Amino acid sequence: MTSLSQRRYSSSDPSCRDLWHSIRRVCFPENGFVMKKEKAGIQLVVSLCVLLASLGTSIANIALPVFEGAFSATFQSVQWVTISYLLATTVSVMIAGKLADQSGHTRILRIGILLFTTASLLCAVASTIPVLILFRAVQGIGAAVLMTVGITISKKHSEALKIGSAMGLIGTMSAIGTALGPSVGGQLLSVWDWPSIFLLLFFLGILAFGLSLRYLPEDKPTTQKTGRIHLPSVLALVLSIAAYALSLTLGRKYAGPGTGFLILVCLLSGGMFFYLQKRSSSPLIDIGILKNGMLRNALLANFLVSNLMMTTLIVGPFFLTIGLKLDKATVGWVMSIGPLISILTGIPAGKFVDKKGSGSIIKTGLLCLLAGAINLAILPTVWGVTGYLIGIAIVTPGYQLFQAGNNTAVMANTGNRQDGVISGMLNLSRNLGLITGASIMGALFSAAVATEPVRLAKPENILFGASVTFGAAAVLVGLAGIKSYRKGGSGE
Repeated sequence: MTSLSQRRYSSSDPSCRDLWHSIRRVCFPENGFVMKKEKAGIQLVVSLCVLLASLGTSIANIALPVFEGAFSATFQSVQWVTISYLLATTVSVMIAGKLADQSGHTRILRIGILLFTTASLLCAVASTIPVLILFRAVQGIGAAVLMTVGITISKKHSEALKIGSAMGLIGTMSAIGTALGPSVGGQLLSVWDWPSIFLLLFFLGILAFGLSLRYLPEDKPTTQKTGRIHLPSVLALVLSIAAYALSLTLGRKYAGPGTGFLILVCLLSGGMFFYLQKRSSSPLIDIGILKNGMLRNALLANFLVSNLMMTTLIVGPFFLTIGLKLDKATVGWVMSIGPLISILTGIPAGKFVDKKGSGSIIKTGLLCLLAGAINLAILPTVWGVTGYLIGIAIVTPGYQLFQAGNNTAVMANTGNRQDGVISGMLNLSRNLGLITGASIMGALFSAAVATEPVRLAKPENILFGASVTFGAAAVLVGLAGIKSYRKGGSGE
């Protein structure tokens, strides 16, 4: 005869076994737990990819003076360590998005991680500045994949009502990368030599690839492969963007017929690109989606706002160092306030989008950006560093609100078939805004200071130049705000 205890715990007793399964399903919902774990793993991979792409820019900037001495190179040469990365990223975002839509987002992201990781190792062993610049460009191509496809995968695996939170997390990780770059890079340079900063990126890349194998599910292409990517279209796009960027980054020293020629090349090759896209059976961009007024407004606003954010990075160090005569340690602390605020406000901004809708959050973000830019143009000349911090404290959360709302409006309202392409267009507009801001706003600041070189200018001239430049940035943000209000926002 079977004892009571044996009967109670016997795995062969149907009634007890059913009761145990029922209790387990209620108390430990396995499927829900697994789904949450998988989504958390996917977000971890995407977050690390965005962090790498952002860190790839900021961590190298602090080493520019070291490169100058290590390679016995000129400042103009070492500048291209940063410029080549940004240019390669800019010209690659559209191609990365198209390839991801055609070949599967997970597959292309893993290829991008491997490309970024391999290029990081090659940068660490570069023996000359031209070789370093070349491998930085390859690294930039990988970064374009990480950022573009990362946004797409994050959207694909987010619930419809929580896309804003996912976009907010991406904004936060981008800000963390920007904030960590100078501090971590400075620590590495103080202990080891410059190759250590690229070795850090190499090991983080290995980690990202391993996590992608563990957490990212295989997926199918979202568009059919009707043909290979049209090579002439790619070349026309690369030529157009490269000529545009070069025309802006040559500086006043080289302004003249050369700059005019580059602008002409940009316009002609850009026109050729759109012409080829209309005739191609497998276009890189479906020109039809540009008829979407919401998408056009979002891309324009992204471009204009990026000009302001680059202005803070270009003008800020000169203003604090020369205009306010702060020491380097204090400048570093003050410059870290903006990224720190970005880290703290990115995820909340995404949650606000989920609750209030993208349209209202975009307007709120643009208002904050406008108010912050006006404050940066006025308050620092009156209250010094306090006025500067007030302006940054308004601009930074405004940017996170705008970015979360704008990205959500685009990704949530343009369908699923071309997620990669549309994500690429968002990154393209942002990068073009950063390049334009670095050049045009930098040139405006230099002209307003009216002293060559700028480091020899008087503090009052620096303050005046900063006021003029931030005033111009406020006008650009105001234009984006007017456009948004006239169209009633986006993505409601």
